[in-house]
Amino acid sequence: MRTFYRLLQYEFSTWLKAILLLCTAVIVIPLYLLHMFVKEYGEYTVHERYENIYASSGCIIVFLLCIAAACGFFLKTIYAGYWGSKSIYMFLSLPVRRESIYFSKIVVFVICLLMLLGSQLISIKLGYDVVSAKFASYGEGRFSMTNGLFLAVIRSDFFRIIMPLNLSRIISSASILIMITTALYYVALCERSKRYWGLVAIGAAVIVGIKVLSYRMSESYSFAAPSHLYISSSIMLILSGFFIWHSIKLIKKAAIA
Repeated sequence: MRTFYRLLQYEFSTWLKAILLLCTAVIVIPLYLLHMFVKEYGEYTVHERYENIYASSGCIIVFLLCIAAACGFFLKTIYAGYWGSKSIYMFLSLPVRRESIYFSKIVVFVICLLMLLGSQLISIKLGYDVVSAKFASYGEGRFSMTNGLFLAVIRSDFFRIIMPLNLSRIISSASILIMITTALYYVALCERSKRYWGLVAIGAAVIVGIKVLSYRMSESYSFAAPSHLYISSSIMLILSGFFIWHSIKLIKKAAIA
């Protein structure tokens, strides 16, 4: 267990600067975008709902770009082991269980994604304060927002993905997170080991992920029962289990070296 903690510390040290930069961007950039978006608002302006302002100002795009950057950096940390000092060979020669090498990268990546999600929640709250303060600054406070953040979370499909409100959506969001982390690592391991047939499972994961996200992002306009989220979550978790099992198998056989 001690060696696993050391591997975690090493992996997190490679992430520290990048994840702090991304978390800062997720918090700060949306505040600027929201400030600029409502800058010209006055008492004769048509006041949009907060969730619509958040989306129209480009804040969601900033978050998605930061998530994509985190995924790209994760792949970079994997392939960095094959560049320069070729540290992958050192890790494979260490007297530790090969599973520890795998899970140290996965756990740190999950922690970093959770840090981004936490930063996004902070951004949503601070952004609401910016918009609310602007609305309350004119018209003698007649445009002050009441329970606007609570209502925005209930109405916004995007907000409900990162702040799910019931069990089926909590499991769905968690399954998406787990599948993304395990699938990314599995793609890199398949490429390194030349096991390209594994990309078939990746294709299935992409199809399921797109369908689930499409439904979750348009749930307000869908008449489908949310009970099928349990089925899609089960499929995503099964695929994630396969990615974990086969990834560990490839690492144990040193097929990735």
